[in-house]
Amino acid sequence: MFRDRVLLAAYPARLRRRHGAELIATLTELTQGQPSRTDRLHLVADGLRERFRLPVRQPLGVVIAVLAALAGGAIGLAAGSWAGEQTYPSMPAAVSAARQILGPDARPDRLERERFDLEVTERLAAPAEVERRVREIHQRLGGTGWSVTPVDEQWTFWAQSGGLRVSVSGLAGPDPSVEALGYPVRPATYLPLVLGGLLVGLLAGWLVGAALAFRLTASRQRVPAVVVAALGAVTLAVPVARLYQGLVIFLRRDDGFGVGALVHDALAWMPWPLRDPAVFPDSVGPGLRTLLVGSALVVLAVVIAPRPGAGSGVPQSAAGE
Repeated sequence: MFRDRVLLAAYPARLRRRHGAELIATLTELTQGQPSRTDRLHLVADGLRERFRLPVRQPLGVVIAVLAALAGGAIGLAAGSWAGEQTYPSMPAAVSAARQILGPDARPDRLERERFDLEVTERLAAPAEVERRVREIHQRLGGTGWSVTPVDEQWTFWAQSGGLRVSVSGLAGPDPSVEALGYPVRPATYLPLVLGGLLVGLLAGWLVGAALAFRLTASRQRVPAVVVAALGAVTLAVPVARLYQGLVIFLRRDDGFGVGALVHDALAWMPWPLRDPAVFPDSVGPGLRTLLVGSALVVLAVVIAPRPGAGSGVPQSAAGE
């Protein structure tokens, strides 16, 4: 019996308060006190279906649920993209990478390494050496197992080995040099994490929106909750729109390497006054804070909205149950 009551957690609180005992009694009566696993699964499935249901004949409830689902999906996108970024491979040590690219006897003039970026520069004595040196590097990398593209007319080619993708360019002019820029190859886990976060966020947002819709449409004392929810929606508008824009840009322009345009980086594209124009490059911090503040306001609206049948002045039957 205790287990069956635990299963009632699948139902919204408004139904548990009013029909919880009745549901348990019906289950016990129909199964002679011995419900099977299938019977319990049916009870849970019915409860989850009720959680996703919206108030009947209430257009405001549909609007609230759709907006909440979109906001939840954007939060899921940001979380999934951030989690996916953690699966990107880090750059190898600068010295060893330089020896792999330029050769064991090379003496690079510039070595810079960050977690997701690598820069190696070798200065040359004369512009005439640029093409020779680029083709020498191209031949050696291709001969050591790297996949390489042909050298183009600008003395540039791409090479890839494992999780590292490198652009090698010959720069002629008054200061001739060969420059190699390294980036991590996008792991296969990134996009599933992003899309999984989107799906989970959409479902969670719909659940929050459905709960808020039932409370607002059933209550006569809903003005404070409506005001807080509206403030939350306005606050969320810009970061939510930016995150979906970031998803579209990533899907259309991603070339399989680098982390400069991941989905959650769209939170850095916030307009003034939501960011500090004096800070360059833009940080995702202001966008993330705006997203969290807006989400907190929506959750607060759910908390302060009167529950159906609990001091709202409207019976639960009027709430579409």
